[in-house]
Amino acid sequence: MFRRCLLIFLPLLPVFGSAAEREPILYRLGFADAAAHYLDVEAVIPTEGAASLTLFMPVWTPGSYLIREYSGNLITLEARTADDQTPLTVVKTAKNRWQIDNPAKAGHVVVRYRLFAREINVRSNWVERDFAVINGAPTFVTVADDFQRPYRVHLTLPAGWATSQTALPPGGAEQTYTAPDFDTLVDSPIIAGSPQVDSFEVDGVRHTLVTIGGGDVWDNARAARNLQRLVEGQRAFWGQLPYDQPYYFFNLLTGSRGGLEHRQGLTMMADRWLSRTRGGIRSWLSLASHEFFHAWNGKRLRPVELGPFAYEHENYTKSLWVVEGLTSYYQHLILHRLGYSNRDQYLGAISGSLRGVQQTPGRLLQSLSDSSFDAWVKAYRPSEDANNSRFSYYGGGAVAGFLMDAEIRRVSEGQHSLDDVMRAAFARYSGEQGYTEAEFIALVSEITGQDLGPWFQQVVQAPGEWDYQPALDWFGLEFEQPKSPAAPDPDAPDADDPVDPPTGWLGASTTDKDGRLIVTSVPSDTPAAAAALSVDDEILSINDYRVDEENVNKIIGLYGAGAQIDLHVARQGMLLTLPVTLGEPPAQTWRLKFSPNPTEAQQAHVDAWLGSKR
Repeated sequence: MFRRCLLIFLPLLPVFGSAAEREPILYRLGFADAAAHYLDVEAVIPTEGAASLTLFMPVWTPGSYLIREYSGNLITLEARTADDQTPLTVVKTAKNRWQIDNPAKAGHVVVRYRLFAREINVRSNWVERDFAVINGAPTFVTVADDFQRPYRVHLTLPAGWATSQTALPPGGAEQTYTAPDFDTLVDSPIIAGSPQVDSFEVDGVRHTLVTIGGGDVWDNARAARNLQRLVEGQRAFWGQLPYDQPYYFFNLLTGSRGGLEHRQGLTMMADRWLSRTRGGIRSWLSLASHEFFHAWNGKRLRPVELGPFAYEHENYTKSLWVVEGLTSYYQHLILHRLGYSNRDQYLGAISGSLRGVQQTPGRLLQSLSDSSFDAWVKAYRPSEDANNSRFSYYGGGAVAGFLMDAEIRRVSEGQHSLDDVMRAAFARYSGEQGYTEAEFIALVSEITGQDLGPWFQQVVQAPGEWDYQPALDWFGLEFEQPKSPAAPDPDAPDADDPVDPPTGWLGASTTDKDGRLIVTSVPSDTPAAAAALSVDDEILSINDYRVDEENVNKIIGLYGAGAQIDLHVARQGMLLTLPVTLGEPPAQTWRLKFSPNPTEAQQAHVDAWLGSKR
């Protein structure tokens, strides 16, 4: 329950007529039991004379497309009048809604609730002895269907915590912040504790890197210097910053990797050791580059279906391949143009995405449009069959961005690029308007002067194989071919021995789990799938020879393609023998390289695309 020390006094504002002048809801956040991961919230809610209030809590957070049921972390909720502390009746009417009776029509109702906050990621809450990560959607219970009103947030920090940091404007008192509406409140995370803080300015706007968990190994100043180059580079790409208020990079060094964009900032998770080397900084910058690109593409230029937000159910759109896929394409391209990679290294980044596409059988069953629409049920909770049945709008969208960029340049004879499309889309559709998938596609045709509807139908709106050749021809690229085995020497002592068969291949992925060799994925069209091997099977032996994570692929390879083997597995406590015919590993590496003899035109095309001569 709440500690009474949380009830510090903050003045309540008078009620005015217009929405902008309405009295704010005041939240007081307390951390008295931070070590036990509890967050205490007190909300002082103006009733405006209502005899009852309906409160609600969001079930998802923008940018992370999954119903997350945040109310599941709510432990207690009670209500009283603000003047005489008379208890009020609270009736829960839905998983995330509460009805509060106010028979005396008290001017303010005080709602107190406790949350369990121990999920360290970019979309939930984490509270512990040393710091707190507070996101809006899993924290703030508010009046249902009344989002165009101001809010005020005050934090009571435990002893030893130095500060709180957030993009919310200051609220006139220490550790107090304001928000003009619920969208802004939800979209503005708060970091509290004793973080490392470094700031820099671009175009007169302050940008602040706030790092938690860096210890004595993270170089925050070095990271901030590189962030400034990134901000300047993306500002140059778009033409200007899309904001004039302070922007925050919240950097949670928890060891895992992830990110979430916000209108005036971003949250990212990474490893504290990354600042020790150039390679580590570049890896960290890659994630920052993706999330910062969203300041334009995603937060201001966004599908019409993603604004205004409905916080109690799914917000479907077919355009996440634009929001996330094209952002994934540019996160590496812009860093390359800034000099953080040479051309071969950049081709390696594209090749990794391309290889991921070609190793995903789901691309033949699901389009990027449908993948975007199905994000709510497939993207964040993949089944064991996900690789076979779904297509990522992240990796797939990045490769589509590469192909799209090449196609725009090709059909416009080098006069236009995807860069032009993104800037034109921002100029036309950012802000309140938004765009539909059809409008984005039509804009590409408008800029190129060519009807690219059929191209988008094939690449974006229908599943199937993609034709890479037009892009390769435009840029003078080709795929590396695997080396053929050397021909046997007819004069060798073993010339009469049988020729070695190609390396054997099972096609399943495995991992070591407490000394057990466990199957983690079984792609379709592999020998493993043909043999009915299943995810979570434990592989015990091959032809009565014990195998483990260290030697299983070596032994399978040595048996050779075409070999018949018996795979002995344990499944749900039963021992099974699965006959397998081993295949050959995929012949295509999907590794891009520059053609050894490019034409002058191709060289010019690459220079226009990549910028840097490196």
